[in-house]
Amino acid sequence: MQIRQLNPLDNPQELAAVLPAFQQWRKDYLPGFPDFGEARLRLWCSSGYRQPVMVFAAFADEHATEAEGLATYGFEEAKNLNRAWVDVNVPARPRARDIENALFDEARRQTAELGRKLLVLEPPETTDPAGFAARQGGAELTETAISSVLNLSTIDRARYEAWAEPSAKNGEYTLVRWIGRCPDELAESYCVALGAMADQPTGTSEREFATHDLDRLRFYENQATEYGVRRYVRAALAPDGTVAGFNVLAAYPDEPMDIDIWDTGVVREHRGHGLGLRVKAAATLWVLEDRPGTRRVRTFNNDENKWMLAVNRTMGYQATVNFPSYEYTVG
Repeated sequence: MQIRQLNPLDNPQELAAVLPAFQQWRKDYLPGFPDFGEARLRLWCSSGYRQPVMVFAAFADEHATEAEGLATYGFEEAKNLNRAWVDVNVPARPRARDIENALFDEARRQTAELGRKLLVLEPPETTDPAGFAARQGGAELTETAISSVLNLSTIDRARYEAWAEPSAKNGEYTLVRWIGRCPDELAESYCVALGAMADQPTGTSEREFATHDLDRLRFYENQATEYGVRRYVRAALAPDGTVAGFNVLAAYPDEPMDIDIWDTGVVREHRGHGLGLRVKAAATLWVLEDRPGTRRVRTFNNDENKWMLAVNRTMGYQATVNFPSYEYTVG
């Protein structure tokens, strides 16, 4: 076996080498999820804002041209300086040959070289992460994310339209929407509102959330555009014109029947008015209007986030696969 560091973003041959393993991993361990496309993989392999990402792949030997599995490894440069993260994507057959262990060991080695003490791994429960953690040692379960899916063919549109209308509790708020780039006149307020994501439950994990500013916002907007990802943003404006709540959905160009929710948040002082339900219902109707072939909406929530989970269950989202998060001590 050979571990190689690759650059699939700039090298089409290396992208082709890892895509089959990435797609087979999805088939083996994420039942009910869409067939992952090239655009999703390219985005996963991309560095974030002040967050370098490296890609490692395992090959049977030095002559092999198709990877048996891959890992995307990243860390932040401005915050969370004691930790790094890794996603390990190895299909079932190569897992039996310790490919997963080899890629994780490489991530641990990289983390030690950086001088960081924690390595975070968030695998789907279908891969037996508890067993993997027991074998590796030095792991602590810190939180769990619940993946939920909404089957759009089963929703009651009349109810969604009612939820999207102003109510006695939120009639003073106005809904706006945009695709891709946030309008300049809302950008500063939207960055402030994105800070609401820092209020979400994180279990026992101690980490710093990003401070959103215009540079960071435009970076991620441009990155999505580069890979053909269509970002739908539905936002609620308070009477003073500032963003009070938002729902961000992302549609990959080669996954035509599915769409992901990336972020949903309500600014603290505007909570308790039913804005989460109103904005999400309006966003769902908008997607059906703009992208009528969409069949499923997928989202993730911390299992302690009872407020957003309640909104999702009201809307008809059904839980699918859990993603426990383990922090491994390095060194």
